[in-house]
Amino acid sequence: MVKSIDKQTVVEVLCKTLQDSTPEVRAKAAESLGKIGSETAVPALVQLLEDKCDRVRLNVIYALGEIASSAAIPDLVKMLLDENQQIRIFTVDALGKIGSEKVLTYLFQALEDESSEVRSTAANALGQIGLEDAIPKLVNALNDENDTVRSNIVEAIGKIGAQL
Repeated sequence: MVKSIDKQTVVEVLCKTLQDSTPEVRAKAAESLGKIGSETAVPALVQLLEDKCDRVRLNVIYALGEIASSAAIPDLVKMLLDENQQIRIFTVDALGKIGSEKVLTYLFQALEDESSEVRSTAANALGQIGLEDAIPKLVNALNDENDTVRSNIVEAIGKIGAQL
């Protein structure tokens, strides 16, 4: 006889698995929690933002973006200072998915990141959020030396403008 298991039980099992000694298992657990999208997983996930394995950290950041809980914002913004460009890119994307007005300041800062990929992702995230308050910062960033960044900024301004 098959016992019925509810979503919360699955989340609890996966949260415990986040403590596994094998990085690949921790990374898959984080990825799975992101697919489920339960906010109850946020506290367990943010504890792994400082994991030694970048793959784990990337999956945790991705999962937090998929869950899109504003409770993760204070922990995520710390990752914007990480030396790993991929960590910063994933963080900017996750903040964009959360989409709260609370993340605008951090995305504006990301428009000035040394990495053009982080700047491009920030422009995309601001366009995705779609708040009119972002337009002046995006216009100021149009002098970026990178063509892709400028292109993404123009697209973001267009997305926001279409919603006015």
